[in-house]
Amino acid sequence: MGAAADKHYSKKMKRPKSKTALGLMEAEASPCKIWFTCKGQLICTRPTRTPLSSMDSWDEFGRRSQSSWYNLSRNDDAISVSESATHHPMHESDDDHFSSPFHELENPGADAEMYGRLEEALRETQESKKEVFEESTKRRKAELDLLSALQKAKELEKLYHHEIRQRKTIEETLVRQAQELEATKIQCDTIYDQLHDAEEQKAVLEQRMTEMESALRDGEEKLATSKCLLEALQADKEKLQQERDAAATAAAELRQKSEQRISMATEALNTEFSAVELEQATRSFDEVLKIGEGGFGCVYKGSLRSTTVAIKLLHPKSLQGQSEFNQEVAVLGRVRHPNLVALIGSCREAFGLVYEYLPNGSLEDRLACANDTPPLTWQVRTRIIYEMCSALTFLHSNKPHPVVHGDLKPANILLDANLVSKLGDFGICRLLTQSGTSTAATTLYRTTTPRGTFAYMDPEFLSSGELTPRSDVYSLGIIILQLLTGRRPQKIAEVVEDAVEKGELHTVLDPSAGAWPFVQANQLAHLGLRCAEMSRRRRPDLAREVWTVVEPLMKAASLTARRPTFAASSALPDEASTPSYFVCPIFQEMMNDPHIAADGFTYEAEAIRGWLDSGHDTSPMTNLKLAHRELTPNRGLRSVILEWQQQHRQ
Repeated sequence: MGAAADKHYSKKMKRPKSKTALGLMEAEASPCKIWFTCKGQLICTRPTRTPLSSMDSWDEFGRRSQSSWYNLSRNDDAISVSESATHHPMHESDDDHFSSPFHELENPGADAEMYGRLEEALRETQESKKEVFEESTKRRKAELDLLSALQKAKELEKLYHHEIRQRKTIEETLVRQAQELEATKIQCDTIYDQLHDAEEQKAVLEQRMTEMESALRDGEEKLATSKCLLEALQADKEKLQQERDAAATAAAELRQKSEQRISMATEALNTEFSAVELEQATRSFDEVLKIGEGGFGCVYKGSLRSTTVAIKLLHPKSLQGQSEFNQEVAVLGRVRHPNLVALIGSCREAFGLVYEYLPNGSLEDRLACANDTPPLTWQVRTRIIYEMCSALTFLHSNKPHPVVHGDLKPANILLDANLVSKLGDFGICRLLTQSGTSTAATTLYRTTTPRGTFAYMDPEFLSSGELTPRSDVYSLGIIILQLLTGRRPQKIAEVVEDAVEKGELHTVLDPSAGAWPFVQANQLAHLGLRCAEMSRRRRPDLAREVWTVVEPLMKAASLTARRPTFAASSALPDEASTPSYFVCPIFQEMMNDPHIAADGFTYEAEAIRGWLDSGHDTSPMTNLKLAHRELTPNRGLRSVILEWQQQHRQ
């Protein structure tokens, strides 16, 4: 019988510790000898005691024996007993336990019934004992199997966890290897691309080397050819140097001839003034007499040789000022027209230009009603358009070189005492040479630095630097639209075009000009828009198209004027009327000997002398008192009259 649980075993153990074992050991007399074991070791034995004398003692023994075996089978402390230590003692115990009663029953004094009952009880006890032993054996075997199974389960669980850890390690290794493989693949692709690029570069370099070798051969051939041509080039160089010297000599001669021509033009007008005369005429260039100023220089009003004149002083240290001086002397000394400002003289010493004085200022000031001047009527505006068209037609048809003004704007259109317009400021005008392909066509003047006033400049001239007669046509178109509307030039074409398309032209007309006849205003609006076309090719021709519109409008405006107005002549071959400049205000006849009086107007010498000799001391034009009675010959106007008469005789 188990003495105690395996966990309580020790080598010093001498007595059972289990309550069941202690109870059985201290029980009353029993014929059984009991061996108490723990963890396969014999702890102690209980010897056989005096047998029971009655049946009740045997019953008590059966119950106790059965209870002891039952308790032994239920005791958890006996599970650990080894198989070798349990089987042999139990068999010995069984023999000793069940041998005594049989011997005692064979003794005399027991009857047959008692013996049968005892034998049956012993047999039942033996069967019960066998069953208990078998059950105990099965239980111990099951417990051993369970313990083995638990140990295997623990081992399997450990193995499972180990496998899981190995699997995780393998998976991490696989991921790392996959990443390394991917990196290796990318590196291989990069190396492949680099190798491919290197092969392409190699092919390109080989091709370049082939080309360079070919070019080298060509260069050697060209070098050989160049060596052959070197002597010829040296000979050509000497020849070119000779030609250059000859060209320089020719240029100097041409420059001298040009200066002589300018001097001749000045001498022809008899208008060479000294710097002292200009200084005296302007009272040492008094600021009070300054009537204009710009980037070119200043304009003063002065009295020169008893004549009121306008004196323009250009900047002498500026190349632009020198260029403008020479340009104006060359152009105005060559061309004459009633609607061009007359150049009276010049002063090369002070870079001064002397013009006829126009008392009504510029068209720009009159449109803005500067200094409270009255607005221009629509008849006067129509006449100004007519006169500018006449002046431009004359300049563009000039022989042998057509003239393009290049800076046409209201500020450069001046008005005399009769509001007759005259075009001035020829500082940036250009002379065009005639093309050899056609007598009507002219070559273009090209420049990389277009000059002028932006709002009036030809857009194609701004973009290409090509200046043609139709560049002046664009500027004239903008001026026509300004005279119609009185507006500023910026985007004026868009405003008028929009009004014409909507049928609201009357809303943009300048009301200060009076009641414009709708037909005339509409014709001028369409003409201005055509002239102001962005494309040069779409602009009308002055002589053939613009003139045919402007001339009838001018005649109609003259008929509706409140007082007679004298329109300027166009100087065209088919125009036979006498220009108003040529008519004496007193005799109303063409002048033969024009003289300028103190009021600034030009009269026939005989007429003005008769006026003064009759006792008058006032102006026949303004009825204001004259400052003096001196008269100055207007030789410039006389030259123009003679030239005009000569053209019409032809």
